[in-house]
Amino acid sequence: MRRIAHALMICLSVLFAVLLPTGAASAADGCTAGTNASGQHVYYCGVWLPSGGVPVYASTATGAAVVDHLHTGGTANWFYCQVSGGTASASGYTSSDWARTVGDDHGATGYVPAVYFSGTENTWAGLPACGGSASPPGSACTAGTDLSGDSVTYCPVWVPSGGVPVYASTSAGSTVVDHLHTGGSANWFLCQVNGSSVTVSGYTSSNWAKTVGDDHGATGYVPAVYFAGAQNYWAGVPACGGGSNPPPADGTCTAGTSGSGASVYYCPVWLPSGGVPVYSSTSGTSGVVDHLHTGGSANWFTCQLSGSAITVGGYSSSDWAKTVGDDHGATGYVPAVYFTGSQNYWPSLPKCGTGATPPPPPPTSGGGTTSGSACGDSFTGIQKLTLAMIKSACAQENYIYAWDGGHAATPGATYGTCSPQDGAPNDCNVIGFDCSGLVRYAYYQATGIDALDGYTWGQWTEAQALHPQAVISGAGSGGPSDVANAEASLKPGDVIFYGTNADEHVAIYLGGGKQINAYESGYHVGVTGVDTDITFWGAVRLW
Repeated sequence: MRRIAHALMICLSVLFAVLLPTGAASAADGCTAGTNASGQHVYYCGVWLPSGGVPVYASTATGAAVVDHLHTGGTANWFYCQVSGGTASASGYTSSDWARTVGDDHGATGYVPAVYFSGTENTWAGLPACGGSASPPGSACTAGTDLSGDSVTYCPVWVPSGGVPVYASTSAGSTVVDHLHTGGSANWFLCQVNGSSVTVSGYTSSNWAKTVGDDHGATGYVPAVYFAGAQNYWAGVPACGGGSNPPPADGTCTAGTSGSGASVYYCPVWLPSGGVPVYSSTSGTSGVVDHLHTGGSANWFTCQLSGSAITVGGYSSSDWAKTVGDDHGATGYVPAVYFTGSQNYWPSLPKCGTGATPPPPPPTSGGGTTSGSACGDSFTGIQKLTLAMIKSACAQENYIYAWDGGHAATPGATYGTCSPQDGAPNDCNVIGFDCSGLVRYAYYQATGIDALDGYTWGQWTEAQALHPQAVISGAGSGGPSDVANAEASLKPGDVIFYGTNADEHVAIYLGGGKQINAYESGYHVGVTGVDTDITFWGAVRLW
């Protein structure tokens, strides 16, 4: 019975071979139209994988260099188009048909012989011929915009170990100032220019493209040997120079406005590990009060001034710029060694004040005791500057709370910011203060120094940097989390901070369970009871 069944199977196989067209492949063998991750129109074709992956050749000849590999079997591989070329053989299959694709290791554009196609015919079934409208741009660069809105050109590159080097100039002998770490067409370039000849992995070119690196946001140049196309020049990138030239060399500072509407300047910086340090003064020996965590041109500064010389990464400069940090909102100074340009000063950033000198240090003494009244209360034996702060805050009672109000370049009431998610949908139409803007203004009016110009979490750090007379224990230092439990330790004039990490509210204590503050949208600046329903983070007695 087994012999009869076996014979029957042979007969059926022959019969089907006669009935089917010669060389026909199943539907699974064909290529299907689709799009790749970049949105390009491509075709997905099944391949089989030899050890090490499917080789991607620089041209349609088996003697050409292998520039990349495909590592995924089945129909997950995409191709642009097919074209005739040299005869290739693999595992007993022979074909002179090739398909254009981009490799997995380096994002290099090249060609795969059809002997790796998974269908029986050894041609790329359903894949259009290269040339004409059916052929995608492949390794050409395409115009676009970067995250800052600048006009740039996106070009595919392959990435060596450690990333694509970005050189300080168009010479391989110049310093490597940064790297690109993304293969394929996610990298953007400003323009191209001729430079010295460079050879990498058997490719040679004297063409370079200007870009901004991934690690430090440093502006520099990449040789075209890293371009994924076989031509080793930046196809489609405009020449550097002329009216269509992108931003000037080294990315000068450009005028703009901050989120609070203040007039500021955006300057590109490179990021060291941990962020760009923001110092309390223009000296590298002063305390680091905050950090910037964004490279490139996303950082804003108000002005520049001279300070002590500082050296970082082989660069030296005595030029500094004033800014506000990302972690605490603390105001401070950044040395120009973190600017991405080679000149190590802040080009186009205006000088601070008229004399380009740092502001005077905040007072460490309250000026002696005095007596007086404010907000309907009388005070005796109080420091003069403390009373001046309370009076300044109480004098703002005609203003209504404005979310983000009081944070312009100069202390004082400003329009707020409309932020429905923070319960402030109309505050951009209101002139006033938010809680930290009011405390900032009161301190400035009392001392003439704008040393508390951050937001609540920043003011907590800034206040402790002013050499205060006392810091009253709260949740921030392992003490009571309810202000009622700390009231016995508080005195009039103490600056009270609320919320986890001092990020919710700030007020000036008046005594008797009361505080002067800008409380919330819709309410005037005024006296309220201390907040017992939110975390008491701590308080600072300035004098």
